[in-house]
Amino acid sequence: MYGVPKFKENFFMKYKKEVFLSVGAFLTIATVVQFSPKQDMLSVRPIDDHGISIEQEAPIIGYQVVYNGKDLGVVAQEEDLEELLEVAYEGLVQELGYDPEIVPEPALIPIREGQLTLDTKTIAVGLQDELYNSLDVIKQKGYVMRIGDDFTVVLESEEAVKEVLANAQRHFIKTDVALEIDLDLNEYNSMVLTPKVLMKDMDSTSMALVTSNPNGTADATQEEEETAASQGKMVAVEFSEDIAVVETYINPNDIVDVEMATGLITKENEKAKVYSIQPGDSPSVIASVNDMKLSELYALNPGLKEKEKTIQIGDEVIVMVPEPEIKVETKVEIVYTEPIERSVVYQKDPNVYVGSEKVIDNGSDGTVEITALVTQINGNEDSREIIDKKIIEEPKDKIISKGSKPFPVKGATGKYIFPVSGYRISSPYGSRWGSFHHGIDLAVSYGTEVVAADGGTIIFAGWKSSTYGYFVEIDHGDGVTTRYAHNSKVNVKVGQEVAQGQKIAEVGSTGRSTGPHVHFEIRFNGTTANPINYLE
Repeated sequence: MYGVPKFKENFFMKYKKEVFLSVGAFLTIATVVQFSPKQDMLSVRPIDDHGISIEQEAPIIGYQVVYNGKDLGVVAQEEDLEELLEVAYEGLVQELGYDPEIVPEPALIPIREGQLTLDTKTIAVGLQDELYNSLDVIKQKGYVMRIGDDFTVVLESEEAVKEVLANAQRHFIKTDVALEIDLDLNEYNSMVLTPKVLMKDMDSTSMALVTSNPNGTADATQEEEETAASQGKMVAVEFSEDIAVVETYINPNDIVDVEMATGLITKENEKAKVYSIQPGDSPSVIASVNDMKLSELYALNPGLKEKEKTIQIGDEVIVMVPEPEIKVETKVEIVYTEPIERSVVYQKDPNVYVGSEKVIDNGSDGTVEITALVTQINGNEDSREIIDKKIIEEPKDKIISKGSKPFPVKGATGKYIFPVSGYRISSPYGSRWGSFHHGIDLAVSYGTEVVAADGGTIIFAGWKSSTYGYFVEIDHGDGVTTRYAHNSKVNVKVGQEVAQGQKIAEVGSTGRSTGPHVHFEIRFNGTTANPINYLE
């Protein structure tokens, strides 16, 4: 006990073998855990706050494809569906013949367990079928005909298009010429067809289109014009509106039959047009000429009713004229006769006052045969081109003796003469039709010369109003004026001095008038008096 102390061996030295084995085992396990997939380490699981292990979600091994509530099959990856969808859409386009322009959105449901069966062909076919079934409308091939810029009509076939256009030209053209419709490829667009009218019987002369000659004289009667028209020869027919026909895929619900399409393109639709006021016009006359109700004219032109008495020649108003959608243009060669207006030769007569005229020889008009090319739109003449003239009879001059004797010194004499001769008083001075008539109406034939009742200065010459028409007013001095209304022509100008008996106008029926006459007034400082009391 009191000898040399007993040696005590260190713990690590005593158990070094066991320590080294334990450390080695720990490092091995740590390395395996670090470099092994976590899902395979079933013994290593996350622990929650209460020390309970948490099961991890199983990995995605594929996707179930669902469209419109139907299971179509399984794909391994999302990218596989994109390729199958492209194949299905291309197949749908080939099946339909056109691109339906839809955006399909099938659903993908993840699969995490089980045995996968992949059949991409079945999925592509199923997708194509479901895409087809999802379409609201299945289009079919048809023809869209566009007329002008904004009118379209949808027809079932090319033959239907031809029949509609043939019906339209027959609607506006009455002829024995055999006309057919052909559809040619447009020279600028190979997808568009352009209608052409073909004339099969070029020798036919039976045409009844021309109804008026805008350039003819009053001597050319309507009967002569219609006779010329019936002997005309058609040389061309075409559609003046731009018409394009496109074969495309259309909604079957948009197709109309031939009868309805014909009615749509030939029906007269109301379109606005500007009308320029002419001599003798009034709102009621304008409405009547344009086949309108007066109330419709007022509705289109606010303020016109209040300004009715102040409208002037050349003023413009809006009217409505019927126009169909399609325009058939026809060119017809016709032959007719027109008079050649005789010339007027004046011979001076020094024994008659200036302004007086007398016919010595009335002469006669000549005759010319005219060949013209008439262009008509929907049966109404649009223009006329003269292509040949042949004189049948030469005209003979009209000879008129014209006074050259100067008038006495101009100026008022204080005495007044009637402004026309051979007159009949058709309306006296005084109360008339619920109002007051401020002059006398002297009825006489159209074109009779109107002379100054006394000498004086012209203070108005021209169109006065829709009431007076063409009008002359003379100032005789000392506040006395005379007025001459409803003339067909005015022969003096403002500021001109005239003598008593000098021609100042010609009798007419302009303004508010029921026939050719001159309305004559005499005024003293603006107040009217009965002209009969002052006329000699």
